[in-house]
Amino acid sequence: MKKEHFISPLEDFAFKQIFGEQQNIDITRAFLKTLLDIPQEEYDRLTVVNPYLGKILKRGKIGIVDIKLTTKSGKIIHIELQVEKRANMRKRISYYSSRQLSDQLKWGEDYEKLHQVVSIVICNHILLEEEEAYINEYNMSNDKNRLFTDLQKLIILELPKLPKEADGALWPWLRFFTCKKKEEYVMLVKKHPEMEKPVSYARRMSWLDRWRDYQLHRGLAKTDERMLRLQIEIDATAKGHTEGYTKGLAKGHAEGHIEGHSEGHAKGKAEEKLEIARKMKTLGDSVEKINIITGLPIDTINNL
Repeated sequence: MKKEHFISPLEDFAFKQIFGEQQNIDITRAFLKTLLDIPQEEYDRLTVVNPYLGKILKRGKIGIVDIKLTTKSGKIIHIELQVEKRANMRKRISYYSSRQLSDQLKWGEDYEKLHQVVSIVICNHILLEEEEAYINEYNMSNDKNRLFTDLQKLIILELPKLPKEADGALWPWLRFFTCKKKEEYVMLVKKHPEMEKPVSYARRMSWLDRWRDYQLHRGLAKTDERMLRLQIEIDATAKGHTEGYTKGLAKGHAEGHIEGHSEGHAKGKAEEKLEIARKMKTLGDSVEKINIITGLPIDTINNL
């Protein structure tokens, strides 16, 4: 008898496919309804949107969040999965929440156009050592608990603090993340029938999906490394270190061949970008996402 495998929703690609695809929006909607105290009609038009955050400055940091959604009235719901504990996690969470607030306005637009940003962070580690509860909500309020504004809300969910027995509607969803064996998934659905759909989806996902995701992200990592090197070159030139950079680049090359080497290197990078774009199109990524990742013109991507 063939052994049945379940892909854990803690896997980055699985988490994004289960909760971050428009075709599975009913799963995401059901999860959010157990957690957020917002009007039910807000879910009537729950839409998965581009998770890439633009640059504030020309040479600023490009941000990428796990899942980003908008509601009927324009509220932004941002969901992050943090499997491993990293340094400065609280600052990182604050940064991405603030970026999604500031990115809403264009030059000259009024602040009245700002919509609430709700950031939900699911941690597979202890982030809030000072708290005992596995659900912690933060708002911008004073020491008398009076709310200053509702524009930013942060909810931290810590899986290691989850009790063994159900204590509310959110519990089965977080238990879903911690299941490791087939028997655990089966028991979860038996006790909580509302979890049948996400569990069934995890069961259908194949290791081929995981391999494709790995190959794509490996290619994107190489692109990031090349972009970092390019940025170092730009910085060196801007600071007047062009001569030192050129000497370093010329090592191992015969004098007079630098120009030809540069042209060949540029051509190679262009080909690699095209190859990454082709793979992303095959995986069904949007033209806008491919444009942000590779920097290729939209017309070029459409013609691939």
